[in-house]
Amino acid sequence: MDPKMKLYLKARTCVLLLVFVVLGVYYPAIFSPFNPVDDPGTVNYLLNSDSFSLRSIFAPGGTYYRPILLLTFLADKHLWGMQASFMHLENILIHLLNVLLLFAVARSCSRTEEMRSSLLPLTAALLFALHPINTEAVNWISGRTDLLCCFFILLATWFTCRRGASPVASVMAALCLLVACLAKETAIFFLPAALIFPFFHPGEGGVRRSLRQAALQNWSHFLAFGMVGAGFFLFRALGSQHGDAGVARVISHVAGAQSGGAAVNLRLPLKAAGFYLKKLFVPFPLNFGIMHVSDLYLPVGILLCLILVWLLTRRTLCAFFFLCAAAVSCSALLIPLLNLTWTPLAERYMYIPSAFFVLGLTFACQGLERRAHWQPAVTLSAVLILLIGCYGTVSRTLLWQDNLALFQDTLRKSPGFVPAQNEIGIALYAQGKKAESAAMLKSMQLPPELINYQYGLMTKAASLQMAGDLDGAEALLNQVLKTPGKSEVEICRRLLSLYDLKVARGTTSPKQLHPTTVRLLTRMHQLTGDPFYLYRLGIVHMMQQERGPARENFRNAAAQAPPNAIYRLPSLKLSEKMSD
Repeated sequence: MDPKMKLYLKARTCVLLLVFVVLGVYYPAIFSPFNPVDDPGTVNYLLNSDSFSLRSIFAPGGTYYRPILLLTFLADKHLWGMQASFMHLENILIHLLNVLLLFAVARSCSRTEEMRSSLLPLTAALLFALHPINTEAVNWISGRTDLLCCFFILLATWFTCRRGASPVASVMAALCLLVACLAKETAIFFLPAALIFPFFHPGEGGVRRSLRQAALQNWSHFLAFGMVGAGFFLFRALGSQHGDAGVARVISHVAGAQSGGAAVNLRLPLKAAGFYLKKLFVPFPLNFGIMHVSDLYLPVGILLCLILVWLLTRRTLCAFFFLCAAAVSCSALLIPLLNLTWTPLAERYMYIPSAFFVLGLTFACQGLERRAHWQPAVTLSAVLILLIGCYGTVSRTLLWQDNLALFQDTLRKSPGFVPAQNEIGIALYAQGKKAESAAMLKSMQLPPELINYQYGLMTKAASLQMAGDLDGAEALLNQVLKTPGKSEVEICRRLLSLYDLKVARGTTSPKQLHPTTVRLLTRMHQLTGDPFYLYRLGIVHMMQQERGPARENFRNAAAQAPPNAIYRLPSLKLSEKMSD
């Protein structure tokens, strides 16, 4: 048989094995529910939005600008009605595509290194497929942004490695990076790694070119990626002047220098770097809510920086992949400093870096694999690592099937992690364990500096309301309304619902609540633009015999309401009635 055909068959066998492994280990995720963190907000937003336009999707705005991610969620809505099982399956399939792409990148680079066997590329792909640190991104529907971003970054890497200095390949790779940025803005951190690739790629016959030769021969590569990088930064800079809250938020945090001086600003990223390096080698224990890391990781982070400087001088593909992992990790190192998310450290942030890490690690071991006396030890070590990774991935995926168990596990590993306490309290109440739920929610400490602490206070208010303490719930909601963050609409909605309940129970008269109700409904209309709140304002004014304001609100509600809105015709009739 022709040797090329043998190689083709071997590659096809490897692909089938990878498909079997990924679907096998992540199959339980299909039966997982929505995770109460972020998933319900995404689902409710999509289900309550009647129409979208490409212009609105791709226009900068909001805290996060991820139109490609939104497009996949829109497909979920229209194809299978936002069913959790299908959305989990989509995550698994994207992860599978990433595994196959990594295999393709490894095979392409192995040819450059004059390796004919598919063993090392297969090992790299299996390590990535089974790395337990990736379970969070795959099992969490909201983690899809990392999966999509990784797909396009790996596709850019494949184009770059496959054709070397080809202008067409450089343009395709740069466009893939641009699309990756539209899936998750932090993909732009791959740009420095992409720009230095020509200096690490061997020339014809494996001969390393001088820096000058590499620069001259790859001018199209630098031009393509330079234009994409400049275009992305210009687009986001212009967008920040028209409501791009993501850029504005980062700038405000950096300019505020709120972390406490240069020493602290440097120490936090270095600690995070040391911690993430350890997690890439030893991912256990896996934890959904990582809040703090030991100062012992600080020297590890410093050592890592020195190693990266040394790798810059090596000019090998192995060194390049490690530098790629470091480059795409930089965004994760800034999060503890900027305090932008509900957890400063997270395993999902290492999904993309882990792809390049296993590539670098695998090519670092290629010399040992070629030596006959090292082959048994290398093979045994690889098999053992893959078995451990398989166990960790499967056990963690099974844990994600039960939200209560997941958050109880999180709280054991991170005592005092407020989001876990909040979700455990809600889950216990849903199971009828009201006393345990009340005790858990009562024990929550919610300092104002905690990210999204408003959710915890709203949960506490809900528990007081269910226990019959309506005044206590109202006081707590009014307290959190002073600093509502991004939860103002939900807080106002809960207060209005609470007032309706107080009136229904006869504990408060509508006249007493009238000024506050008018203020809340007016604010809700300002925040949402929904004319239904104008209709409600008309009802409130009508009940207090305020005919002028009632007529005006009914008229505006009828004019702004969608043609099929159920309150449109009543608004017209009541507007006419208030005019009599």
